[in-house]
Amino acid sequence: MNGLKNVIYGIKHSVNGIENAIVKATYDIKNSIYGLKNAIYFLNNATYGLKNAIYGLNNSINGVFNCIYGIFTSRGGLFKAINDIVKAIYGIFNSIYRIFNSIY
Repeated sequence: MNGLKNVIYGIKHSVNGIENAIVKATYDIKNSIYGLKNAIYFLNNATYGLKNAIYGLNNSINGVFNCIYGIFTSRGGLFKAINDIVKAIYGIFNSIYRIFNSIY
């Protein structure tokens, strides 16, 4: 009879152990799923941050090209302005020359 009691006692402990293992496994699975959700959330945030960084880099590169374009455009405008000033000065000297020519 003691042997049967020991077998039943052993089965109860085995069942309790199995139940505890199932509860712990369920708890571990829930924590794993929660950790996975957090990892996906952080990955999503990192991806969003990376997209913003790429967008900012693209804007910076566009800004550099716009700046270079502006320099060349303004240089062209500057050369045109210098050319116009030179023409105006030449026109003044030409007028003065004509005045002196008409006097003599």
